[in-house]
Amino acid sequence: MGINSNNTLRNKQNGNVLIVFTVALFALIGMASLALDGGHLLLNKGKLQNLVDAAALHAATELDEGATHEQARAAVVALIQLNITHNDHHELASAIDFSSVNNSLDQMTAQLNVEFSQLPDPFIQDNNESAKYVKVSLSQLDLDNFLADVFSFNKQVSATALSGPSSDISNCYQDLVPMVVCADLANANADALTNEYGLKEYSLNLMKIGSNSNSPIGPGNFQLLRLGSNTGAADIRAAMAGDTNLGTVCFTPGISNQSVPTEPGNTVGPVAQGLNTRMGEWYGPVNSTEHLRDTNICEGATIELDSNGDALEAGAAAKSYTFNDYDNDEAQYLNDANTSCDAINPISGGNIIAELSAGSQVARSDRRILQVVIADCNGTTNGANDLDFLDIGCFFMTQKVGSSGPTSYVVGEFINSGGNCTDSGTPSITPVDNDGPYKIVLFHVPGSSDS
Repeated sequence: MGINSNNTLRNKQNGNVLIVFTVALFALIGMASLALDGGHLLLNKGKLQNLVDAAALHAATELDEGATHEQARAAVVALIQLNITHNDHHELASAIDFSSVNNSLDQMTAQLNVEFSQLPDPFIQDNNESAKYVKVSLSQLDLDNFLADVFSFNKQVSATALSGPSSDISNCYQDLVPMVVCADLANANADALTNEYGLKEYSLNLMKIGSNSNSPIGPGNFQLLRLGSNTGAADIRAAMAGDTNLGTVCFTPGISNQSVPTEPGNTVGPVAQGLNTRMGEWYGPVNSTEHLRDTNICEGATIELDSNGDALEAGAAAKSYTFNDYDNDEAQYLNDANTSCDAINPISGGNIIAELSAGSQVARSDRRILQVVIADCNGTTNGANDLDFLDIGCFFMTQKVGSSGPTSYVVGEFINSGGNCTDSGTPSITPVDNDGPYKIVLFHVPGSSDS
């Protein structure tokens, strides 16, 4: 009886192991299916989203350049067809059916839908050609199954993207020099080298007057500005030296009703102390470690003003003006980084050293390039004013600044406008009227989990 009981118990245990093994096997298959098919699903979902994002951006760009809705739909199909020819999109290529496409309908195919709206949020379908926001959807694309067939699970992917114009781009700066150059709007676009603000490319400009000059803004103002968190002479000095811890200042070119506040007073010492660090001269509370000099601090004979103190070109005409030119054939500042300026032109002082050279006088290229506000100074009458902002200009600092009132003027050679020396544009994704520059961007699709 004991032997038979043991055999019966052993047989029952063998049956239990088989059941456990079968359950475990199904669990392993399920986990493998989840890992293999789930990973495959996510991979193709990402690929499809990239395709749809690109198609929406392309269609919005076409609309922005004047295309009709029908042309924008055709552009969506063309770009998707182009992208799915790549080998890594072979499965999506077989799942997308473009055999019957109608560019005149929102539902272009059973899988592809392209709609338009006046705004991204709320997105309200609108076939008026003025609607410039486009939403592209590719839905219910069947993918290959691996172990998912065991569970009768069919894999499908969908993706949606929405694109259109951003708000106006604000150009933001941390290193604006707190001076203003007044536009000469009467001579705007006077010739091929003169821009819409009357500034002539590679010409000299009196960027800040001295104490013996007539202010273009009004009594008590010497073309200084109060930018960011500037609060006085110490901040003027720091900003002139290029400190970036005074806050960020943002402007949107092309948008009216933007203004900049002036900073009354000449502030002779702080202006000279700050700007002259760029020319390798440090005195007062500045130093060569925190306030680097330019790699090239060569300068010709000092450019002086005429007897009126405001006719800069007339005063410069009688002076030797060669090596301190930013871009003038062989005397070009940009092309002389490895040349001794003494061998080219006698100078009052200065030399050329490599960027980040050893020693106390560490240098950095382009320190003599100043980004300065261009404003409309017409109609002002006193020292404290709000000037109409026009743009940001880039100027080349030609010489050191004098430390006395009459010699505290700043001379700069105009390079270009638009502040494109080192600025960066930052668009918002909240659309407005697009009076200024903007970008074509992607938006989140309201109410969708696919975008």
